[in-house]
Amino acid sequence: MMSPFFRALLLASLFAVISSETTCEDLGYTESNYDAYIDHYGYTNQTFKMRYCFKDKHWRNNPANPGPIFFYCGNEAPITTFIAASGYIDYLAEDMGALVVFGEHRYFGKSMPFGRESFTKKNNTRYLSPHQALGDYAYLLSALKQLHYNAPVIAWGGSYGGMLSAWFRMKYPNIVLGSIAASAPIMHFEGTVDPELFYEIVTNDYANAGPECSAIIRQGFDSLQKFVKDPNVYYELRETFNVCEEIIDESDAQKITSWLENAYVYMAMTDYPYKTNFLNPMPGNPVKVSCDAFQNITLNSGAWDVLKAMRKSAEVYYNYKGDKTCNNIRGGNSNLGEEGWDYLSCTTLAIPNGTGNKDMFPSNPWSKSALDSYCIAAWGVSPQYNYAADFYGTSEQPVNVLQYFSNIVFSNGSLDPWQSGAVLMSVSENVIAFVMEGAAHHLDLRTPNAADPIEVHQGREIEKLAIQHWLEIDALERSS
Repeated sequence: MMSPFFRALLLASLFAVISSETTCEDLGYTESNYDAYIDHYGYTNQTFKMRYCFKDKHWRNNPANPGPIFFYCGNEAPITTFIAASGYIDYLAEDMGALVVFGEHRYFGKSMPFGRESFTKKNNTRYLSPHQALGDYAYLLSALKQLHYNAPVIAWGGSYGGMLSAWFRMKYPNIVLGSIAASAPIMHFEGTVDPELFYEIVTNDYANAGPECSAIIRQGFDSLQKFVKDPNVYYELRETFNVCEEIIDESDAQKITSWLENAYVYMAMTDYPYKTNFLNPMPGNPVKVSCDAFQNITLNSGAWDVLKAMRKSAEVYYNYKGDKTCNNIRGGNSNLGEEGWDYLSCTTLAIPNGTGNKDMFPSNPWSKSALDSYCIAAWGVSPQYNYAADFYGTSEQPVNVLQYFSNIVFSNGSLDPWQSGAVLMSVSENVIAFVMEGAAHHLDLRTPNAADPIEVHQGREIEKLAIQHWLEIDALERSS
């Protein structure tokens, strides 16, 4: 059985709570399909329908000077999720006369290579990988460029999509003129990152949000780890956390720990300054609101009082609207691409994360052997720990890899735990990186809001100026 922290890792990516039935048209886009090869590296002509959504409302339809194509590299959920989460792309498209295209990642949403059997039939998952997805995007954009006067392409992406965006420019510079890679942990792999740093950043977010907040949470977890082993208190645990289901054994009780961990991680990731519907409906500054649950709690408070406060703090994530009568500690969000992300995490995206002595969570250090065991049991495969290094390059010093590339902007937020494996400092004039104070997970891609921190506004301006510069150079080269 996968440990709680592996589970938190596998789900620690950004999803909007949008029904899987939401269409491109619901969001102001037009839906279409592209016949993509199932295997770009084999000898088969078998194809599947890859979904993409586009908006040409703002596009400058000028054969001599066509507007650019803004292409979002879809990641681990239905593509409509990322349209809703990336309003700045359309916002800037209006200003720059761009055609906007959101490409759906294979094995997510409607882009299932083998339909309903994509995950149920043995070996059907073997074509799920970043390099196969980039192949889809390359072929799609080659076709779109032919239809749109060879318009220059700017790749966009956030989180895993940001990783794909950067890798897209690195691998296909003949197709992609430049890349905006937001909150992209492209160096978060074995040998290049401290596996415990992610959870240390989460802890710091809570420590900065309220007096003793992280210390009280740590104390609560310590008490909880004792109680989950004691069947005599399972009834009280259920009552304290208002759990829907009866707690029968230690495995049931331990799910409370995972339930809390995921809430604290997700709130740290999406600690936006205004109310959102990400993951679940949440208030602005959810970490601060979560810490407010401990206003009457101190480190000297009783264990059960601390746990009751932890439940209230976690409900800021799970039940902010107060419309749920109890907490389902076993349930997940069916709109998440859990199967696909789980497989990626067991193959090409084996991202090392664990907890230790410097964070507020129960200790659970990164373990290759534990992940190996889980992946073999779940998928019959072992993680490809060297995948990112072999295909794209990784290093403890990003300059060692990125000095050979150009036209990439890496943006990160100071609150985002995924900065643990991201590029935080500029490598050259052509590979720019910056960190936005007070910003969470790719806040800069969201529709501009008056509540955004000043450095987010500045970050968007950096991205805009970089794109304008790339397009100007491209226009000069076209005319020469």
